[in-house]
Amino acid sequence: MRNGPVWSVPGCPSLTVCWFLLLVALAAGGPATGVADEPAAAWQITVAAGDVDRSNLPLRCPLAVPAKLAAAPVRILLADGSQVDGQLTEPALGTEPRPDPPAGTVDRDVIFVLPSLPAGESLEVTAQFTPAPADNAPPPRLVWTDEPTAASLMLAGKPLVRYEKPAYAPADEATREATYKPFHHVFDPVTGIRLTKGDGGLYTHHRGIFFGYNRISHGDGRSRQSDCWHCRGQARQEHRETILETAGPVAGVQRVAIDWIGSDGKPLVAEARELDVVPVAGGTVIDFGSRLVATEPVRLDGDPQHAGVHFRASNEVADATKGDTYYLRPDGKGKPGEERNWPQDKTYVDAAWHAASFVVGGQRYTVVRANRPTNPGEARMSERSYARFGSYFAHDLEPGRPLLVGYRFWVQPGEMAVAEAARIAADYARPARLTVRPATAVAE
Repeated sequence: MRNGPVWSVPGCPSLTVCWFLLLVALAAGGPATGVADEPAAAWQITVAAGDVDRSNLPLRCPLAVPAKLAAAPVRILLADGSQVDGQLTEPALGTEPRPDPPAGTVDRDVIFVLPSLPAGESLEVTAQFTPAPADNAPPPRLVWTDEPTAASLMLAGKPLVRYEKPAYAPADEATREATYKPFHHVFDPVTGIRLTKGDGGLYTHHRGIFFGYNRISHGDGRSRQSDCWHCRGQARQEHRETILETAGPVAGVQRVAIDWIGSDGKPLVAEARELDVVPVAGGTVIDFGSRLVATEPVRLDGDPQHAGVHFRASNEVADATKGDTYYLRPDGKGKPGEERNWPQDKTYVDAAWHAASFVVGGQRYTVVRANRPTNPGEARMSERSYARFGSYFAHDLEPGRPLLVGYRFWVQPGEMAVAEAARIAADYARPARLTVRPATAVAE
């Protein structure tokens, strides 16, 4: 394979997504089940950090690869001779349109984590296919395990996140309450402690990482009101199907379809929700994406406490440790028990990030929540001492004009400095710049 043109493009936020397209043509031949007999192909990628320290944070870069290599192993060779794992996965939710790939190829993204890249510096890495693992090879670092009403992403045998997808059961109020919305739990991968709240407890409708609105106007003249936050009456959210579920040495990716059902019992909004989960040294990166589609005009509205994308910590915080909770914000560290909310503070809008630090199971944890800059505004911020926090914006959802939103959650044990939280959020908002050149194939 001859060296082709250089592609130089900026990134877009979603696991530091860097939108470039490099078309690869490999010679025919070799088995479709592996890579060992294929001509080797590689890409030289120059990563420019810009004004953000990119160390220990993931990159996600789109490629077009031969269809029979769509799930092939990939390694990333660093300039010092060391290497890190790469992983191919399908394009992320909300990927910008790409040219149709050449015949015999498919669109894929490669995900990898750079151990170190300080602000202002650049480095060159090589991404290449590797032989398929032997039949007796150990299982991948990350795997999904599926149950009838849940799917867990496992890391070294312990859960990292779990998607709760209950079948709606309105036979009585107790079962209706337990089954009226899907959501994601988050775990400490070392101890196995569950960090998030399920149904029951203080405000049963708060559950893990979740999304909803309490004031939805729809129907003729938008005269009907539905609450897909508290899920009152027939209003609810229902898991419809799992669209994508992949895992490997670097990441676990899950995309699901969720129907928002109105107060009349009819589908109101169709949601595609995606979590991209990457465990890194010292923490877990969880990028949340959602695409909402309506078939009729819908007004999404609410208030900071009852609308938007939120994180709710374990009910243990509300019961026993809320006095230990404090928030980090771009302007500094708050005091224990101190909350900041719109509209009490009307300046608290469109914050690039905020973070809750709380105690569960005798251990302190810190969770950063960062906003994607392209999310609609005005984002009105919300915090509670029992560690439910997030933001919402009002939005008119029109047929043919999907709403796409994204947020990054960073989860770690222990405390965190304001500067580190700001770095993680800035990486999401201002991704690294990559320049890509196809390297010469070993066999031509």
